[in-house]
Amino acid sequence: MQSARVALVAFIVLLAFASAPAMAQEVKIATANPAVIFNQMQETKDLKVKIENDRKALESQEREKREKITSLQSERDQLKSDTPQYGERNKALLQAAIEFKSWGEIMQSDMQRQQKVQMKSLFEKIQSATSEVAKSKGITLVLAEQRPEVPENLDQVTVDQLRILITQRNVLFAGDGIDISNDIIALLDSRYKK
Repeated sequence: MQSARVALVAFIVLLAFASAPAMAQEVKIATANPAVIFNQMQETKDLKVKIENDRKALESQEREKREKITSLQSERDQLKSDTPQYGERNKALLQAAIEFKSWGEIMQSDMQRQQKVQMKSLFEKIQSATSEVAKSKGITLVLAEQRPEVPENLDQVTVDQLRILITQRNVLFAGDGIDISNDIIALLDSRYKK
C-alpha cells in the first residue's frame, strides 16, 4: 500500500514535469522609457506651448494688477494721513492687495490642477499605446525603463548623487530592438493628429 502511494506520487510529479513545457508560455520582454515618450510625443510638446502661453497671459494680468496697486498706493500717499480721503484710498489699496493675493493663489492652484489632469491623461494614453504596441508585437511584458545619465565628469557630482543616479537605473542591459519607445511615440502621434 505504501509503495503504491509512492508510485502514485512519483507518477504525478513525473506527469507534472512532462507537461510543464507544454504549459509554459514564451515570455517576450521589451522596455519603454515613459519619460522619453512623454517628452517626445507631439501632444506634450503642444501642451508645453499652451502652458507657456497661459503663463505669459497670467504674467500680463499680474503686471496689470500690480500696476493698479502701485497706482492706488501713489494716490493714497499724495493725501494727508489724517483725512477721510486717505482712509478711503487706504481701504481701496488694502482690498486690491488682498484680492491680488487671493487671485494669485487661485490661479496657481488652478494651473497646477490643470497640469496634473493633463499629465494623468497623457500617462493613461502612454499606457494604452504601450499595451497596444506590445500586443501587436507579441510582447508579454514591458518594463518601464529609467536610465538617468551618469555624467562623464564625475567631479560634477558627489558620491551620494552618483549612488542615487546608479540606483535609479532599473534596466542594466537591453539588447537592440528591445526598446519600443519610438513605436509608442509613433502610435500616440498618429492618434493625436487625427
